[in-house]
Amino acid sequence: MNKLLKVGTAALLAATMVGCSSAPADDSTSEDSEVITIGVSPDYAPYESLTTDNELVGFDIDMAAWFEDYLTEEEGVTYSLEFKQMSFDNIITQIQGDQIDIGISGFTYDEEREVEWSDPYIKTAQVAVVPNGSSIASVDDLVGKKLAAQTGATGEIAANEVEGAEVSSVQNVQDIFTGLAANQYDAAIVDLGVAKQYVSSGNFTMIDGYLLDEENYVIAKKGNTEIIEKINKCIEAFIASDDYQTLCDEYDLLPLE
Repeated sequence: MNKLLKVGTAALLAATMVGCSSAPADDSTSEDSEVITIGVSPDYAPYESLTTDNELVGFDIDMAAWFEDYLTEEEGVTYSLEFKQMSFDNIITQIQGDQIDIGISGFTYDEEREVEWSDPYIKTAQVAVVPNGSSIASVDDLVGKKLAAQTGATGEIAANEVEGAEVSSVQNVQDIFTGLAANQYDAAIVDLGVAKQYVSSGNFTMIDGYLLDEENYVIAKKGNTEIIEKINKCIEAFIASDDYQTLCDEYDLLPLE
C-alpha cells in the first residue's frame, strides 16, 4: 500500500490536541486503540509549520501520519498520533514530566539532552544565513559577529563556538529571521532545511560551509525504550519506502544514504 496517499490525515491529527497516552482512558476509548502524543514546535518549516488556517504541515507531520498507518497495519491496533504545540525548548520538559510521549521537531543529537534517541531519519547540518548584500561570505567571517540561534537547539551550541561571537538565543525561528531582516543580527545559525526555506524567499543568503554536520531524530523520555523501539521500526520501514524519497524531494531535505 502506498501510505503517502494517506498523509492527508495529518491535518486531522494536527487539529487534535489531547493529553498524554499514559493518562487513564475514558469510556469512549476502544481497547483496540492506542494514542501517542507528540510535542511539536510549529515554527520550523519545512519540518513543521502552521498554514493560515492554523493547520500543521511539514515533513515531520507527514512522517507521523505515515507512522500511524504503518503501526495500525502492523499491530492490528488503531493508532492515533496526536500533536501538542509548544515552544521547542519546552518539548523535553514536557516529555520528562509525562505530558507527552515523544518529540518530533527537527531534533538533532546533543549528548547533554537527557532523553532516549531514535535512529536518525534525515541528514542535516547547522548553517549560517545572512541578509542579501552582507559582507559575510564564509564561516570564517562569522568571528566576532552578532549571531542568533533558537533557544535549546544545537544551532545555539554551534553559534557559541564561534570565536568572539555575540549570541542571542531566540525562542521562535520566525522571530530570528524577522530580526535578521531588520539587521538586529549579522547572521542566523539554523538547520539546513530551515535555511533553504528562508533563502527561497529571496531576502537571505546561505553562506558556504557547515558549522555542524548532523542528523534528525525522534526523542522520548529517558528509559522509555519501548516506544523508541516502536518508532525505530517505523523509521526503518519509512526509509525503505518510496514515500521517503518522495517526501524528501517535496520538502527539499537530504535523505539518509
